[in-house]
Amino acid sequence: MLLYVAASNRAVSAVMVVKRKEEGKEQLVQHPVYYISEALTESKQRYLHYQKLVYSVFRAQRRLAPYFHEHPIKVVASTPLADIILNRDATGRIAKWAVELGAHNITYEPLHAIKSQALADFFVYWEEAQQPTTPADVKHWTLFFDGSKNLEGAGTGIILISPKGDTMRYVLQLQFEPCTNNVAEYEALLHDMRIPKEMGASRMRCFGDPT
Repeated sequence: MLLYVAASNRAVSAVMVVKRKEEGKEQLVQHPVYYISEALTESKQRYLHYQKLVYSVFRAQRRLAPYFHEHPIKVVASTPLADIILNRDATGRIAKWAVELGAHNITYEPLHAIKSQALADFFVYWEEAQQPTTPADVKHWTLFFDGSKNLEGAGTGIILISPKGDTMRYVLQLQFEPCTNNVAEYEALLHDMRIPKEMGASRMRCFGDPT
């Protein structure tokens, strides 16, 4: 069986393919059997491209374990994965993945024709297209809040900082009972979140008990 892999900035994919004889055709025809795709976390997005390709093989043997256990697998890629995965001097995550991959009958060959590679490329970019994008100009509001309860009553203190650096300070007196220190702090947080929301803010960083 063949495994085609692909990677982009934010996703990896793999397509499992089997070659079969078809009537009227001299050459074996490739038929997709299964595919996987995975959106990468922020830390994995920092992998180098060849590391993402190795990771896609690693994830494929985890997700498609029955195929790897029962059949010899030939990984097809434009990157020389054999030199990377079978390198005895490999360290770190590559060495860790290589140990697990070494338990299977896997060989590697260079990509000679597009064929099923087009499917792997499609799935990786389709997966990436499904991920939400964050506008470059969106910035966080920052708020600090605290609350307390004593014999004289309950109150809250709030400091709100806009993305432009504008600072607003509020002091609130709570007029309801029963009220504890935790309740006072929650009221400070809820009150402070209403203000930037009314100004159209969508992202906030909240810090309790500011100094």
